[in-house]
Amino acid sequence: MKLTNQSLLLATVIPLLAFPVGLKADSSAQISDDELLDLSLEELISLDVPDVTSVSKRKQRLMDSPAAVYVITDEDIRRSGVTSIPEALRMVPGVQVARLNSNTWSISTRGFNYIFANKLLVLIDGRTVYSPLFSGVNWDVQDTMLEDIARIEVIRGPGAALWGANAVNGVINIITKHAADTQGGLLSTGFGSEEKAFGSYRYGAEFGDDGYYRAFVKSFSRDGLANADGSDANDDWQINRAGLRADWRTRNGSEVSLQGEIYEGTTSPTLKVFNDDTKEQELLTNQSRDQKGGHLIGNYKRYLNDGSHISVKGYYDRYENYDYRVTEKRDVADLEFQHQMLPLGNHDIIWGLGYRFTHYNLTEMNHVSTGDPDRTDQLYSAFIQDHISLTPQWALTLSSRFEHNDFTGFEVQPNASLTWKISDQQTLWFKAASAVKTPSISETSVTSRGIAFIREEERLLSDGSIPELLAITGNENLESENLFALEVGYREQFNNRLLFDITAFFNQYRDLLAYVDYSCLDGTTPIPSGFGCFYTQQPTIPAFELSSTFANGLTANTYGVELTTDWQATPWWKLQFNYSFLSVDAFSESTGNPLTDGYLKGNEELLETLSADHTANIRSHMNLPNQWYLDFWVRYMDNLKNARVGAYTALDVRVAKKIGKNLELSLTGQNLFEKQRLEFSEIFSGLGETEVQQAWYLQLRWQH
Repeated sequence: MKLTNQSLLLATVIPLLAFPVGLKADSSAQISDDELLDLSLEELISLDVPDVTSVSKRKQRLMDSPAAVYVITDEDIRRSGVTSIPEALRMVPGVQVARLNSNTWSISTRGFNYIFANKLLVLIDGRTVYSPLFSGVNWDVQDTMLEDIARIEVIRGPGAALWGANAVNGVINIITKHAADTQGGLLSTGFGSEEKAFGSYRYGAEFGDDGYYRAFVKSFSRDGLANADGSDANDDWQINRAGLRADWRTRNGSEVSLQGEIYEGTTSPTLKVFNDDTKEQELLTNQSRDQKGGHLIGNYKRYLNDGSHISVKGYYDRYENYDYRVTEKRDVADLEFQHQMLPLGNHDIIWGLGYRFTHYNLTEMNHVSTGDPDRTDQLYSAFIQDHISLTPQWALTLSSRFEHNDFTGFEVQPNASLTWKISDQQTLWFKAASAVKTPSISETSVTSRGIAFIREEERLLSDGSIPELLAITGNENLESENLFALEVGYREQFNNRLLFDITAFFNQYRDLLAYVDYSCLDGTTPIPSGFGCFYTQQPTIPAFELSSTFANGLTANTYGVELTTDWQATPWWKLQFNYSFLSVDAFSESTGNPLTDGYLKGNEELLETLSADHTANIRSHMNLPNQWYLDFWVRYMDNLKNARVGAYTALDVRVAKKIGKNLELSLTGQNLFEKQRLEFSEIFSGLGETEVQQAWYLQLRWQH
């Protein structure tokens, strides 16, 4: 069903009517409730403006940060009722999240939203989790115990000067809690219509004179989504995970941490493939996709005699993906050194060096082939940042990263930002930055055939009697995609009750990848019109194939506005609102070849229609008498034209009751405005789209 204006109004007004405005809040709630109620509104709003570290690799007030940064707190995660990191990212202004099937999401910011979105760098405790296979993120294995997440810092806009290539449109930094903050036991378990069964248990304790540790286990079984006709898509999803973290201080005062996780899981997504025997499109529904892996992270931080400090971080990551299309195995080892100096006069300098080793292996390929199935890549990097305090009100930050990779060689990514601290409650900032997205393995050395089907309304053959396919061949001569970005932002805290944050941006992209024409892959000649190939030389035409390769052929400009407000209406009621607008304009120069120009025009339309123009969120958190809690979340996503998905509005509601100090019961309803809906579709991966369903789940959380 489509949401009417009256429905949206009711969803916004119901929280206002749930309790009389003058009603006193519960006096026996937790700190996150009990002590919270003894604070003034000024103290309450200050609690919700946390320090951040992702913007400049040093601790600073969010109010003073020269970037479009948004922080999802542990309280936001708990009270939203989300059960995965991708769903939590729906809270962030400018971040677009669309679910394709039970375990696959398309997540991006400031445009380019599709399954292989590759311009967003994601880190978990400093471990980069992007896949070198397609420069994107396997979101289905980026998980941990949600109660152990301290915060998620999301930078919209380039962060490559500090974090490196592929931090083009943003950086998502997921930071888990220090082991000292997770002492004792915590059990979280429940069941529901889609969350069939889930449970996690964590225990933390002390060791030695100044050491702490925690260990956890987590498991869930999620029901598959729905087909368009309402039938079960049978893409159920299960994962088991376990992890350990230890933090301690050595005798000389150095700080050390060691953490790791292992996981294994399986799902059965629907796949669309071209059957070479029957010469027809086929839907595969019983092909298990199994995944397993793990990682180990070590951190060491030492304070020097002059008060400065050095840190060394290293990690090892193993990933295995057993998919019908390809079996992928990947090993990554990374080492980084960083030195933060004491301010030298008015200069605060941070610099560092890094090295990353990646080995991957591709086997058992169906509809996918490569001439380089076993490959090793190395990345060398260095960065430097100088934060210059010009006056007590003005600060200039200059930074750059220098990298050498095995795809494009040497890359330089500079950044400059200027901050004007008008007052403690007002900040204006400006930023100019460059960033690059380096080519991936799939873009340079992989050929895919028989898994990308042209949509029926876009087919070139008028009779529609045979399938039309898109074959894509990698190009080893690709260059990096380049971004130049300009941003301006303003933050203000009004009357110690309302926090306002607005950012405007303009991005110019050069050398974006495009699909262009290519010679036929099976030795046949193009049909007389010159724009395609027959899939086989058999007398009976089984399929028509458009053959393409990648080239750096497009330019694009994007601009937009992102607005966030946090309003502490009363000590027991908080409202949060954000809104984002995005416009994308892509273009290319004529090559003089009508065939190539036709491909480029199609790519222009693709880029311009990948993302929604408008998105918005309204969240309401209410602490009610007798330790009851009521949370509403209304979110709006404008239409995704390329995905053939119309605009929709979704409602989630969470009701919780705390019993004593240690036990909480909650009931969460999700997507309550519609029985089911399509959120995303695409043609490039072969994955069949399924529809998100209305759902509910009951959860018990016990802590001691």
